Amino acid sequence: MAKNNSYDDYDDLDQTQDTQPSKDVFKEYINVLRQNLIPILIILSVSIIYTLIYVNTATNIYRSVTSVKLEAPQGNILTANFGNDLNANTGDKYISVQIAVLKSYDIRDKVAKTLIDSFNTGNRKYSLLLNTALLPETVAVSQEILRRELGNMVTMASLKGLDAISITCEGPNFDELQYITKTYADVYLKYNIEVSRQDITNVKKFIVDEKEKKFKELNDAQSLIEDFQKRTGFISLSSQSGALVNDISNYETNVKSNEIEIKVKENNLEALKAQYDKMDPQMFAYIQEKINQSYMSSIQSQIATLEVQRDIEAAPIQDPQVKEKTLEFYNRKLESLKSKLEEQVNILKSGINANTPEEKRSLNNEIFKQKLEIEDLNLKNRFYQEMINKSQGALKNLPEQMGELVKLEREKSSAEKLYVMLEQKYQEATINERARVGNASILDLGLDYNTPVAPDRPKIILFGVLIGLGLGLAFAFVRNYLDKTIKTPDELEAKGASVLSWIPKIETSNVNGSTTPEFIVGSKSNSAASEAFKALRTRIQFSRLESNQLKTILVTSSIPFEGKTIVSSNLAGSFAQAGKKVLIMDCDLRKPRVHNVFETDKFPGLSDYLFTNVTLEDITRKTPLDNLYFITSGTIPPNPSELLGSVQMKQFINKLKEIYDIVIVDSPPFITVTDSEILYNITDGTVLVCQANKTPSEAFWKTYDRLSKKHAHHLLGCVLNNFNFKSSYGYYYNYYYYYSQPESNKKILK
Repeated sequence: MAKNNSYDDYDDLDQTQDTQPSKDVFKEYINVLRQNLIPILIILSVSIIYTLIYVNTATNIYRSVTSVKLEAPQGNILTANFGNDLNANTGDKYISVQIAVLKSYDIRDKVAKTLIDSFNTGNRKYSLLLNTALLPETVAVSQEILRRELGNMVTMASLKGLDAISITCEGPNFDELQYITKTYADVYLKYNIEVSRQDITNVKKFIVDEKEKKFKELNDAQSLIEDFQKRTGFISLSSQSGALVNDISNYETNVKSNEIEIKVKENNLEALKAQYDKMDPQMFAYIQEKINQSYMSSIQSQIATLEVQRDIEAAPIQDPQVKEKTLEFYNRKLESLKSKLEEQVNILKSGINANTPEEKRSLNNEIFKQKLEIEDLNLKNRFYQEMINKSQGALKNLPEQMGELVKLEREKSSAEKLYVMLEQKYQEATINERARVGNASILDLGLDYNTPVAPDRPKIILFGVLIGLGLGLAFAFVRNYLDKTIKTPDELEAKGASVLSWIPKIETSNVNGSTTPEFIVGSKSNSAASEAFKALRTRIQFSRLESNQLKTILVTSSIPFEGKTIVSSNLAGSFAQAGKKVLIMDCDLRKPRVHNVFETDKFPGLSDYLFTNVTLEDITRKTPLDNLYFITSGTIPPNPSELLGSVQMKQFINKLKEIYDIVIVDSPPFITVTDSEILYNITDGTVLVCQANKTPSEAFWKTYDRLSKKHAHHLLGCVLNNFNFKSSYGYYYNYYYYYSQPESNKKILK
């Protein structure tokens, strides 16, 4: 048994086998694509058509972007006397908080209400606000539904490199989108102003309450003094007592002023603590503990004492030079102490701020500042209280009636000075509240971005082509993976099968109104299929080198409908064209087809002869082709296997060998019944037929292995029938077509 690596003797192909696995795999991939070219093109075309339809019918999508600029939040202290700004920055943390505020339920609810109010007043009639479930379409959606929709359709993000937030909305109507984002920004700005004024409002409320108390105390003190004067006749205090009363009232005024400032700073500290708790709750308590260390408290106490002494001592001095020298004296002492305090604070800051993000460091520094200032004010109040107690001690030695008047005058003076101070703070707070405009403003309304942002038609078309191509390729490779049939001669040879030849697909197109017959070598002797059968004939002739030539050739297949009858008939015809006297005998006594190929009756035939009902001359029929004869199956017997395995059958085969040069035996499928196995043992050689893209690999190799193990020299090789050469070998099909066509039909290859 000789293995032939070329598929025909008439093509101009270089059949050199490439031993590199990577090239074999690549070649296999190319073959898969060629075999599935039409499905790939269909899938690609459908994808492109659908993409074009979508692109032409898709609604333009617009994007509106309104940008809001953020600035450092204003301090929540009132005026210069209270002027301790929070100094918060607009870092990532602050911007993230403001984005969360924009996304909050409260803001969305206010935006929804504003939009619906505008819709109902007839100013805006946009599609996103319409309740399409109601007719006529003049009713807006509910506030609850619109609030939820805003959460889905409006997005917020920080602008890279800027202290700003973008408010973005996408939809089919740019004017509507722009109105929504602007409304969002306006609502947020109003909210921001309200929040920025809230601290001042709280301080104002505190001042108003204190004013009312001091005003009542002032009226009560005035009434008590008038009653005292009527009752006792004392009109005024002595100069010494008056001075003490004035000092005490000044001290009490300073204490009250400091208490107001302490309250404001404590509010600031609470705001800082609230920010810090979101990042590191433990750190705030740690900073407070460090600030309260004894050494720092001692320095602070000394500073507060000197500042109070300086203010008390310098207050009554009228001479500017003397006052300046007094202040200079105390300021020199204070400068030394403040340097020591700053040094300690810096050491403490450096320890806490080590490996700390910038955002935390700024908060740390502000906490230090607020805490130290609160401590300083508390220490000053302590010292003022000591001065008040000392002054009150000096008044204890006065006569009873004089002492009572001193007490009443002190209460009146304190209430009056405190009321004046509070009134001043109230006016300052009112001015600040009106001047406070928030720390946010509209940066850009985005009116210039009114061109569609989607769909990106060129990109969609490109994706459509790529998706179509991808689906087509996926279909081809999945189909190839799931398809377990034999496809190419290469596949057979790669697994060790001897391929005698491949037979191209026989076209069944109508010729002059009639269908091309299956006996192609007789009707189209110059066709590609006829040439393939001639190649098969040649290889069979040279497949045996023994002295005994092949006389009987069995043609079988593994499963039904693989074209073994067509191969048998046309192989016999090709031998007849070579001058051999050939007989084709239909031994498929179950489903015979040879009589159909030659368009005749199957009676009488082989079975009739074996039953000795007719003679050899009665069953032998001549074809229109010279030297070619055929015997049909005859009457279908009840026991085909026993009949084919009989002595009469063997004797009949031997008799035919004497009469004919070649006897071609057409048989049933090998796996289906045992008939072919019987005939395999009594013939000289066997050709195993398989059909491209139909014969299961498992069935073929099962048959091939069984035939090889039984009588290896009997198996001449296999034939791949109905093979589409063009789909598998592409470009080389031009050469194949050129050499296989009649001279009149040949085309010039360029």
